[in-house]
Amino acid sequence: MKTILVTGATGFLGSALTANLLAEGTRVKTLSRNDPGGDRVRAAVEKAARGFGLLLNDAHWALLSTAQVDFRDLEGTLAPRVLEDVTHVWNVAAEMSYSLKKILPAVDQNVVASSSLYDLAARHARQCQRFYHVSTAYTAGFGIEDVRETLHFTPRLVNAYQLSKWIAEVCLIQHHQEKALPLTIFRPSAVIGHRDTGWSTGVSFGLFSLAEGILYGKRKAVERIRLDLRGDSRLNLVCIDTVVSRARALLEAAEHRQPTEIFNCVGDEDFRVDESLEPAWIQLGMRVEFGPPQHEVDAELHRIIEKNKVFADTTWRFHSDQLKKVLGAAYVPQPMTQDIVRRSITHFLAHRLREIAQEPGAGEAPLSAPASP
Repeated sequence: MKTILVTGATGFLGSALTANLLAEGTRVKTLSRNDPGGDRVRAAVEKAARGFGLLLNDAHWALLSTAQVDFRDLEGTLAPRVLEDVTHVWNVAAEMSYSLKKILPAVDQNVVASSSLYDLAARHARQCQRFYHVSTAYTAGFGIEDVRETLHFTPRLVNAYQLSKWIAEVCLIQHHQEKALPLTIFRPSAVIGHRDTGWSTGVSFGLFSLAEGILYGKRKAVERIRLDLRGDSRLNLVCIDTVVSRARALLEAAEHRQPTEIFNCVGDEDFRVDESLEPAWIQLGMRVEFGPPQHEVDAELHRIIEKNKVFADTTWRFHSDQLKKVLGAAYVPQPMTQDIVRRSITHFLAHRLREIAQEPGAGEAPLSAPASP
């Protein structure tokens, strides 16, 4: 029986992966901070299960255990006995701040903690077959159009998340040369909600941060806004259920495996920026144009979307030949449609509007949540 160690189980991908592993009867151990009873992990996994349409019963929950650790000191807080029966590690935890002012916390979590966990697994998880590290397809950086499944040298990176994820890839490959525990670097592109339910955690990142900008315009009660983006640029969006499906398929794949692997987990077709955001402005009843800011609200809105502007304005061609080769028939192409994006945007906006309504002093919220997809 597999025993999968998952970090980041309170986050988007980590909770979704954990819920699906439990549903299929796999034993899962999670590492979490400030969670002595595992309540935070269980609550996140429960929400993810609902978002995937999964029903977890007592037998499923009995397969889950949580160890409280300090990711800044895994050597001192992760007991070796926790790792003894682990067969695979999925390192999903990440510091996702873009701000270069937070480069040190990003390096602590994304580089130091990841490297430390790999070292501990190599030493104490005697049954461990492979260490999976979740990175990002955007470690390719800018100035490159064709992104292949290889380590990128001297990429042009712009934020703390990108930079620390790239350093982690380099460090882990170096660790593999020393420790020899098989290593897979797994790089999703821009992850959105579940293709059928639209479920996400409601956190504003990627495409959702752009939708957040449109919501800001709505809250300011203006009829028209301008997004300082290239509407004809193309995004690579991948649904959370596709990412989880391919992650689970890798656990079963045996052919063409290599001691070190790098896979891009991406959507199989790109989607225009204006088409991606259209569901948001339709649902919010806004008029949206693309171009430089024209009034004060546009300028304020620009500050919300600015951190993702350079990504939205750049079109990459992501290659996933190696992942397709390893997964074979288990690789299911993921097309992107307006309906899939609409469900994802609808779920995100509904979540954010509920949060806004609960803010102190919100009173009678003038905004209503979009209907559930």
